[in-house]
Amino acid sequence: MTAQRYTVPDVSVIVITYNDAARLPRAVRSVLGQTLKNLEVIVVDDCSDDDTPSVAKALTEEDDRVRYVRLPANSGGCGAPRNAGMDASRSPFLMFLDSDDELPRHACKSLLLEAEATGADFVMGTVERVDEATGTVTLWYPQLFAERRVVDGIRAEPELLFNCLATNKLYRRTFLDVIGIRFPEEIHHEDIVWSTELFCRSKLFAVVPWPVYRWLLAATPVTRSISSRRHELENVRQRVTAAVLSDHVLAGTHSLDLKEDKDFRFLSHDLRLYLGDLPQRDPAWISEFADIVIPYVDTLEPAAIERLTRAERVCLQLVRERRGAEAALAAVELGGRHSVPPRAVTADGERVFWGTTLPRDEQARSELDVTELHLAEQPLSGALLRHELVDLQASRDQVRLRLRTYDPGRVLDGRTLTAWLRIGGRKRMITSIPVQMAPVVIETPGEREEQAPRGLEGQWDPEEPEIRRIPRMTGAPPDGTGILEGTVTISLPDLEWPDSVVRPQAVTISLHEGERRNLRPLLAIPGLSFTSVGTVNSGRLVLEASADIPFRLMARRLGTAPKRRFPNVPELWRDLLSDLATPRNLGRFYRLVSTTVPVNRRLVLFESAEGTGYTGNPRYVHEELQRRATGLRAVWSHADVPERFPEDVDLVRRDTFRYAWTLARAGHWVDSHNLPYCYRKRGGTRYLQTWHGQVLKKMGLDEPRHRAQPSLAKKYAEAVARWDTLLTPGPDFRRDFAEASGFEGELLHAGYPRTDVLVRHMEPAQRERARRVREFFEIPAGKRVILYAPTYRDSRRFSGDSIRLDLPALAGALHPDWVILVRAHQYDRFAVPDPLGYLVRDASAFPEVNDLMLASDVLVTDYSSIMFDYACLGRPILYYVDDYERYASSQRGVCFDLAEVAPGPLLRDPEELAGALEHLAEITESYGPRYARFRDRWCGLDDGEASGRVVDAFFPEVMR
Repeated sequence: MTAQRYTVPDVSVIVITYNDAARLPRAVRSVLGQTLKNLEVIVVDDCSDDDTPSVAKALTEEDDRVRYVRLPANSGGCGAPRNAGMDASRSPFLMFLDSDDELPRHACKSLLLEAEATGADFVMGTVERVDEATGTVTLWYPQLFAERRVVDGIRAEPELLFNCLATNKLYRRTFLDVIGIRFPEEIHHEDIVWSTELFCRSKLFAVVPWPVYRWLLAATPVTRSISSRRHELENVRQRVTAAVLSDHVLAGTHSLDLKEDKDFRFLSHDLRLYLGDLPQRDPAWISEFADIVIPYVDTLEPAAIERLTRAERVCLQLVRERRGAEAALAAVELGGRHSVPPRAVTADGERVFWGTTLPRDEQARSELDVTELHLAEQPLSGALLRHELVDLQASRDQVRLRLRTYDPGRVLDGRTLTAWLRIGGRKRMITSIPVQMAPVVIETPGEREEQAPRGLEGQWDPEEPEIRRIPRMTGAPPDGTGILEGTVTISLPDLEWPDSVVRPQAVTISLHEGERRNLRPLLAIPGLSFTSVGTVNSGRLVLEASADIPFRLMARRLGTAPKRRFPNVPELWRDLLSDLATPRNLGRFYRLVSTTVPVNRRLVLFESAEGTGYTGNPRYVHEELQRRATGLRAVWSHADVPERFPEDVDLVRRDTFRYAWTLARAGHWVDSHNLPYCYRKRGGTRYLQTWHGQVLKKMGLDEPRHRAQPSLAKKYAEAVARWDTLLTPGPDFRRDFAEASGFEGELLHAGYPRTDVLVRHMEPAQRERARRVREFFEIPAGKRVILYAPTYRDSRRFSGDSIRLDLPALAGALHPDWVILVRAHQYDRFAVPDPLGYLVRDASAFPEVNDLMLASDVLVTDYSSIMFDYACLGRPILYYVDDYERYASSQRGVCFDLAEVAPGPLLRDPEELAGALEHLAEITESYGPRYARFRDRWCGLDDGEASGRVVDAFFPEVMR
């Protein structure tokens, strides 16, 4: 037994338990292992009838910091044991822990130090939700805990009402005693009432951004926790009771000014938990659910309901009208990150409503109005389609799925489409199978309410000849809705699934029309599960599915692992070369070729944007050489994206031995970024560095990363030393880039070849390029085009952080005659927010940015060099720079003050941008003189003939 070292513990951790003997030691030991040693653990047993008493007593004998309290009768909730623990505690601070969860090792000490430093009534921190089956860790409402701070009462941050847990907080005991707070007993969800009173009575509390509680989601729970009993209608009643008691707390603490925020918390958190489960409920359950919740919802502040998302309001209204089956269909959208449209809509004038019938009154019209989805205005890429699995057959080694696509906006009408069922995520594609989709007509099943089928459960025995199937989903949309159906067969032996059990893989439907694509998830029947076992080589592959939203599949192998097929000689050689193609080995091979094979003066290696496309200055130098029919052989490098290059261009894959061979043989290198550092240029090779833009942000050795990492700066300097000629677009480029990079070679003052087509934008060829862009992105005639092209943020590559513009907010303020093309930087990512496809197009992967500029009417950018190229068009430029001060001073840094020279206004929020677009003509006129000075300074050499000057200067052997 451990000797008692302290008189009064610093913190009491109250661990409540009921019939959880197996997990109780884990919870208690997570407290005993805290870095704060001066604490006590009070185990409060709610009169368990399993081995909990003996387990608890053993823990008290193991460590005398553990105390055991047993209630004389089971209370049925958490309130009574927590109150008993508070009564038994002896510390100035206390915490609560459930026996099926844990505390992170530093939770108690870090919270105690924060409480002592701030004087806060309580301190709360981040909650980790741990899925014990998969090990996945997610954060519970992470936005609430993003910053460390002290809050002067809940009115300063009413959104913190969403933190309705009692367990992720450390409480000052004197504060609890003064306000006399207790957990309500004889109800469930007592945390909600406790937290509401806690927030209303506290004048000062603190928030920390680190994890202080681990909420463990058991892989196979023996008993369901209260939070996981949402299928029980009594659970719904208890939560509504907790909400009513919270209203009494607001009244009793003179806090009715917080009622809208509390009501919004109830609607978007408490109620939404049940709404999200409606696809798993039958209409009778939904009807009883409505009888419980709707009378209370009708007492809530209307402003709180107006703050809900459109999907939440639609679902709530359908529940209010006892349209259970439709509510279940609507609630599917609440379970995933994709917008899921209705199967059908009904139009009345310019307004569009959810479902097959017009709303019965004005309130229903307001709640069921889905006009803002712009269903009929979406391009193929943004079309809101509903893909459902309507029939399934499982037999021996194959599974046959019948799919139905609902197109309420009739976006697919008249298109020639190909469809694919895809299994797998972004990082691993298991298979892609073609699907023949064809229009169908479904008969209306009369006036009876649709009954949601329950699906198929069971395992297919390979020896059984019969076929198991699930019932076909019923329900007919109105005549105006387009419907496609298709059947696809999954052959188990053909699946290239890993040998071991893997996580469930997403199943999506991909519709294609030429190069356009729409990718959306496949939805399944609630309650669906099946298992199909097929023979695969010497083992058996088990394919399992469940009706998660979206539909997912998982496979595993039974029996002995299949024998590996011995690869043939070409496969062995290809794999060996791939394994050996490290930068060091490629550099060695390059040096070997350089010493044994002569340079070919007629060979030119072109590379642009590190091999990601046929674009930039190298493209237009190459096209000028082609136009002159010089006889030079051009080879382009590609970074495993050959489809982005013209079919008649010779390609070599980057970072391969053939690439190293081509570099060693080429007499000319033409590049827009920097060729890999492992290749030192031969004496007989000439390197033209065209770079990829004028300079606003700090570049070269002036970049923060080069100043902070001398070794990286040395590599960069060595790479720059390879350049023979550096193309310059203007006088500032010498100072801001050439000198900043330490370049001492020849400067070619010729302008940028890539701007030639922009200067000549009125020529028929360029106007045709613009027309093709508008056609590709399905931009309606008469619409004006905004090109939004921000640069990336150095410390946040591939995070999406460069897309600073709040597109949904802009959509609400923008005139309807605009369409936005978003061109994310290649070092960042972007996806069009649902359902903004009618307004926003993702142009990030479009192969040629010049064509986007030609097709646009105005540029919105921040610190990207695209501003200098765009000025060649003479069209308006607007700057969305909400983080300009931080970017200029503490991030990348800039070479000049943008505010002093920008040819357009610097804007900080979506409303400002919408206003500038509304008054674009006036802005263009007022910035006219400044725009002219900007063009003279940075575009003075761009006259439409730069390509010819570059070829003349760098390829003197070419005869004109």
